[in-house]
Amino acid sequence: MAADLALLAQAEPAAASGGRTVEVIIAGLQVAADIGVHAHEHGRVQPLLVDIVLAIDPPVHDTLGETIDYQSIADHAHALALARTALIETYAMRLAERCIAQPGARWVEVRVSKPGALRGGLAGTRVTLARALG
Repeated sequence: MAADLALLAQAEPAAASGGRTVEVIIAGLQVAADIGVHAHEHGRVQPLLVDIVLAIDPPVHDTLGETIDYQSIADHAHALALARTALIETYAMRLAERCIAQPGARWVEVRVSKPGALRGGLAGTRVTLARALG
């Protein structure tokens, strides 16, 4: 994952701050979600693994108000997991929308993996959103 995140960072322009970007990263966040499309998944809480990368302008001052609060993002991830959702793609998009709405967020990548979805493999999705320029 680290290599993928590095590639994403290289691909994103950072013109607004003189070519500098800071990434706020949450990796391996485990949430218990009411998720799934199959009948045997309804009413059964399942684990999801969530990775988030949020690009922001570099902080000018050494204060929490100039960055993204990790705990706030984690709280969004846990709260969204409580609502019945059929698709991990829907869950990931909703979380990405909450992340990009954070003040100072330029772009976000949300990856969600569902460990129990495949025998011998890991199923997941990735959503990327960028704040509209203007």
